[in-house]
Amino acid sequence: MHLLKCSLFIAILLNSAFHSLLVNSVQCRGTPTSILLTQRWAKTECKASNLIDNPACKLEQWTLHGLWPDNVKVIDPVPLPEDFFNTFKGYEDIMMKEWTFLGIADQNTYITETTTFWKHEWTKHGYCAKDFIGSEDPKIYFQKALRLYRRANLLSILADNNVTPDDNATYKTYQIREAFIVIEPFVSPIVNCRKVGNKYYLSEIIICLKKNLEPVNCGTGDTNVCPEGAEFTYPRT
Repeated sequence: MHLLKCSLFIAILLNSAFHSLLVNSVQCRGTPTSILLTQRWAKTECKASNLIDNPACKLEQWTLHGLWPDNVKVIDPVPLPEDFFNTFKGYEDIMMKEWTFLGIADQNTYITETTTFWKHEWTKHGYCAKDFIGSEDPKIYFQKALRLYRRANLLSILADNNVTPDDNATYKTYQIREAFIVIEPFVSPIVNCRKVGNKYYLSEIIICLKKNLEPVNCGTGDTNVCPEGAEFTYPRT
């Protein structure tokens, strides 16, 4: 019995030491100026025909894509601990409703694919968010991202400016930005579109946050930004 206890103690020490080596090898190359709270509209993502079986395509809400520090590249990322999903209470419900995988999946593979997606979000973005969330703990990263997502209720913010899901209506980028006048101080988000056929669809809204996690104006956006002046649909189906 004494030998068994010693063996277990040594194993725990080795595992802890190995994890410390992994963490100490991580590098965040670059200097982030803001962190991007990125949400996407499931109905637009699901315009892709190969996603028709994904359970998330039934959602009529904005879902969290990620919380990403800008201008940073992660070198030698540390993976999520093996027991992470055993200790994250209610993660399956969160995955089904809030932080969802919008890729190829069906009812049988959805949770597995979403856990892989969460692992990717941590290794690519999570560790280097530490200067914004004040921790290197992955659980705190995911909890903080979810808290920010729930605070920024895009469905409500847009609806208050008469921007609602409607297959027959079209909008322009300025109408999305005007909805954010309610945020003090006024901030300008990044508004992304997806082109399907010859039509543009509202796909993603990115709110930029500074170190105290208060909103700040975003930069020029990325390659998916809605063309200035173009009309796009905010689809209901």
